[in-house]
Amino acid sequence: MIEVMAACSDNLNNLFSCQAAAGWNHQGEEQDVHLYYKVFSSTRHGFLGAGVVSQPLSHVWAAVSDPTLWPLYHKPIQTARLHQRVTNSISLVYLVCSTTLCALKQPWDFCCVCVEAKEVPALLVGQLSIMAAQSVYDASMPRPSREMVRGEILPSAWILQPLAVEGKEITRVIYLAQVELGAPGFPSQLLSSFIKQQPLVIARLASFLGS
Repeated sequence: MIEVMAACSDNLNNLFSCQAAAGWNHQGEEQDVHLYYKVFSSTRHGFLGAGVVSQPLSHVWAAVSDPTLWPLYHKPIQTARLHQRVTNSISLVYLVCSTTLCALKQPWDFCCVCVEAKEVPALLVGQLSIMAAQSVYDASMPRPSREMVRGEILPSAWILQPLAVEGKEITRVIYLAQVELGAPGFPSQLLSSFIKQQPLVIARLASFLGS
């Protein structure tokens, strides 16, 4: 939330009107999703999207809060396995991401902790539903292997805000993904495509729920 609120200058509305701060740059709008990107280094990247899903919060939350559903609408994710339910709101999840979109020989894998939360930030009307994720070391999770590149998920999240428009319940969705991929990272010629593909998961989520 700190990264998102910095990106929007403490006003989420800014992300829906092409305005960003804290090193985030607007990359355009596609499929009704505002696309943002932040470069940290050649191997560390930040992707952010802001869009509206024409579904009630409960429907959207059901899809983003269950990691095992992520591969159904999030193209790079090949496998998402619930490793352990720690508490009602905290889970350990193992992810494998395909290389087909990145022209790399080895897939990436990630061991992460996922945390569900509700929050009402200052200067905001209404409660946010948050599904946050970050890499974690846990002795019970799969060890790094030669067949895969172990990546690191930096603080990332789905952030949902319910809205009512003309009596219909819809959901504003903000998607933040920050990753450290290690060498060699993305091929430079494919990075521009990936900058768009990551935030467009919001559009794919909307399509998945609509079907």
